[in-house]
Amino acid sequence: MLKIQNQLYRGFFIVVVALFLFQFQGCNSNLNNPDGGTVSLSFAANGSLNKANLNSIELDTIKILIRDVKLENESDSSDDEFDSGMHSGPGSEYRSEDVKVGSFVVYLNLNGLTTDFAVNNIPAGTYNEIKFKIHQIKGSEVPTDPEFKDGDDEYHRYSVIVKGKYNSVPFIYKSRKSAHQKVRLDSLLIVQENSVTNLSISVDPASWFMDGQTELDPTDSSNTQIIDNNIARSFKSAFKDDDHDGQCDDHYGGGHHQR
Repeated sequence: MLKIQNQLYRGFFIVVVALFLFQFQGCNSNLNNPDGGTVSLSFAANGSLNKANLNSIELDTIKILIRDVKLENESDSSDDEFDSGMHSGPGSEYRSEDVKVGSFVVYLNLNGLTTDFAVNNIPAGTYNEIKFKIHQIKGSEVPTDPEFKDGDDEYHRYSVIVKGKYNSVPFIYKSRKSAHQKVRLDSLLIVQENSVTNLSISVDPASWFMDGQTELDPTDSSNTQIIDNNIARSFKSAFKDDDHDGQCDDHYGGGHHQR
């Protein structure tokens, strides 16, 4: 009788372990996808940060809170279909793959090099868009960088932090703006099995503090709306950048669509 009980316990234990391993593999199937390729993503500040473009403003530090980055293929679909994750129609294709879920801080490199912020195994296929959100931290969130939150009310929670000097006087500009971003590639990104590629998203911080040819004082609250709107419009393109130098490797180019 004792021998039978031991056999039953052993069998139960094996079943439990098997179920655990199955669930673990299921949760990490995207990372272990044998039919995918490795895709890394970066931010790259474009080359307009020299003093010929900004005379009164020097930028030292830029931090952006980003949420839910997706690499997507929207083939012949409308924005509504895109947002709902559904698409139908003859010859159509829709693919959406998470690159990084949740919110995280991107520390933008201002020296022309890329800031690598995500690596994931993406199923083989073609992709023509990157979707993400510039994210004002929520009151319930605990920031990885405490500067993004100095109170629970909306006025004390931020999405972008810029440090620098205006007319040689140090300043800190904190944006509260949230904005959904959708950067479209003119050429498809082709992910092949067992391939490794990097895609860089170009951003233009110098444009944040310009109104036409006029530089904006970041310490003047009357300029806040213009600066925040400039931030939302500054994510210009995304391109293949396997050498991580912030420059397009070939003729990838993109157009920006911000909602």
